[in-house]
Amino acid sequence: MHTPAYQTVSREVTDNITDAESAPMTTAMRTANLRRQLISLFAGPFLCFLIMSLPPLAGLSEHGMLCLAACSWLLIWWITEVLPLPVTSLMAIPIFAFMGIMDPNKVFAFMGHPAMMLIFGATIIVGVWKESNLIERYAYWCFNLPFIRSSPKRMVFVFTMGAGLMSSIAPNIPLVILFISISLAIVKSCNLSAENNFTRSLCTLSAMAPMFGGMGTPLGGAPNIIVIAIVATALGHDITFFEWSAVGMPLCVLIMLCCFLVTSFLYPVHENNVSIPQDYMKRKMEELGPITIYEHVAIWVMVVALILWCAGPQIFSLLGLPEIGKMLNAPVVAVLMGVATFLVPIRRDQESGKLVFAMNWDQAVRNIGWNIIVLQVGAVAFGQVLLEGGIDKWAAAGIQSLLGDVSGVVVWAALVFLTGFLSQIILCLAIIPLMIPITIGLAQLYGFDPLLACLSVGFVSNLTTMFPFSSVAVAIVMTSSDGYARSKDFILSGFLNTVGITLLVFFFCYFAGPVILG
Repeated sequence: MHTPAYQTVSREVTDNITDAESAPMTTAMRTANLRRQLISLFAGPFLCFLIMSLPPLAGLSEHGMLCLAACSWLLIWWITEVLPLPVTSLMAIPIFAFMGIMDPNKVFAFMGHPAMMLIFGATIIVGVWKESNLIERYAYWCFNLPFIRSSPKRMVFVFTMGAGLMSSIAPNIPLVILFISISLAIVKSCNLSAENNFTRSLCTLSAMAPMFGGMGTPLGGAPNIIVIAIVATALGHDITFFEWSAVGMPLCVLIMLCCFLVTSFLYPVHENNVSIPQDYMKRKMEELGPITIYEHVAIWVMVVALILWCAGPQIFSLLGLPEIGKMLNAPVVAVLMGVATFLVPIRRDQESGKLVFAMNWDQAVRNIGWNIIVLQVGAVAFGQVLLEGGIDKWAAAGIQSLLGDVSGVVVWAALVFLTGFLSQIILCLAIIPLMIPITIGLAQLYGFDPLLACLSVGFVSNLTTMFPFSSVAVAIVMTSSDGYARSKDFILSGFLNTVGITLLVFFFCYFAGPVILG
């Protein structure tokens, strides 16, 4: 059976990470790790029972205090990552149930939430791209564009835009793995050192471009789906694929340009110091061979899905089938096109004579984002408990009393800035269920647009790129770069990008958002 190059690259990177993790540890290090783990493990329930023992805070009912206590428990475990993140999300079920906050059946029902179905179907579609090697072909096609012509500056630009725009419709972590592997191949072919600015540019962009580009469409990352789910619960408004993408895609392009400018400023690349191995790039494309039927199927499945996501209801209304058009929301299209991949034949098996389809169940199991779905169930339940306990309004009122009589625009900007920097030190999947309800509460108090404010907060939650302890992308690059990537580069570049992008996101959503969404 053909093994996709993506999986080969993934195994190589995983082996590097495993080797790094299996390095000998001293007794002091093991003791310190155990101590941190035990402290984190007991800190959650300790804080929960401490809050439960306190009298209700001003503005909170007894039920609200109970909800605050339970959410504090989960938040501590999410932040410290004492357990695998999906496991912590699953803990929401017994914690909320035993404390009498939410019936387990209600939490189980979140498994069928439209947001979960969106990621279920979308990861099957993207799985076809990975299994067919289309993602790898796209990457090397970008580097073989005539526009580059052996120019390292233009290669950095194409690298930024290619990785960023691709991550709008593909999971960012596989792209991080792919692009850091490509980066290492390039710098080693050029015999460059870790100190070379071209090396530093490619290594930092391998993590940053896929993470930043993830805000382009709802498919770009788990934070986007969680924002959509919580907004649907809190505001009663289902953010459509078109609404998110209409704001997210032009913003994504601007952010990629901002990221490129920051990288060029920090690590200026001089044309005469780097010789791009064009032969290497051409050879990689030649190894992939001509584009296959499998890749054609992957392209057209995504094209049809994008068309239906953006204009499905309008198309079927023109065809005189408005009732069908009304059913074609983003989750339905994702599942429909995901299931369609099981029915599209790509070849005939030589041994059995049976048809081989674009996706089979074993491939689907491998590619469906089960861990993301489980994470989202806990995050959505977390957000629902905050809302039912009135904690969002209590927190918003507390912030209002601190800020006093200030402009709603200032409050909105502060929320975007705060979320952008909190996501650098705290897992974004823990930040979003906390910040989105507070954003909605403050929007109602100060009179700014709650939908656009939630979108802006959701966008900047994708900025996690400064530290390996809070960013899986940075951790992958640091552990698999053979010493070429340096932590201080991520801290400096991540800080400047966070400042620039938070400002860009706020001003774009504030001025252009109302025009785009009407």
